Amino acid sequence: MESATQQAPNKGAEDADSKNIPLAYAGFWIRVLAAILDSILLLMVMVPLLMVFYGPGVLFATESPGLVYDLIYYVLPLIAVMVFWQYRSATPGKIMMGLVIVDAKTLGKPSFGKLVLRYIGYYVSTIPLLLGLIWVGIDKRKQGWHDKIAGTLVLKTDAKQQAQTALEGNKVENTAADSVAQEQPGKPATAPEKYDPWKE
Repeated sequence: MESATQQAPNKGAEDADSKNIPLAYAGFWIRVLAAILDSILLLMVMVPLLMVFYGPGVLFATESPGLVYDLIYYVLPLIAVMVFWQYRSATPGKIMMGLVIVDAKTLGKPSFGKLVLRYIGYYVSTIPLLLGLIWVGIDKRKQGWHDKIAGTLVLKTDAKQQAQTALEGNKVENTAADSVAQEQPGKPATAPEKYDPWKE
């Protein structure tokens, strides 16, 4: 039989919303602005590269002129996004807007697998008339379909630490309550009262 301490990590992985922890979700318009900034930055890198290989006429191309074009146009953005997600938990646009991508359950850094799912989810969100992206403005947790697929949230950076601290506090209280329940079977599990120096 596992101890209460061993069970705690599983309980800590419960959704933060189920613990009534206030989260500062990033809304639709601030995420649109972050996406615009990302697009501008990408174009500042991609356009010069394309012109080096294909000349100024590439800017008016209606179809791919070659393999290098495809690599720059499709693969480069993928690599750039995944690198920033993996190491900064946000693209440059989100960083400038003070946003961060977190795991919806732990509020920590999403796993690489979740980030891959999130990127694939962008296609799912985009194909049906951008409905999956517009969903951010409708959803109570401001999740697009790609967020729901990957199990991620986009939060305001300055509020992330406060939410994580609150979640960690709930984990400690749950663990303490489980310990009390094991020592005193038959009594309801409640966390020990916190020490208050003002009561003395």
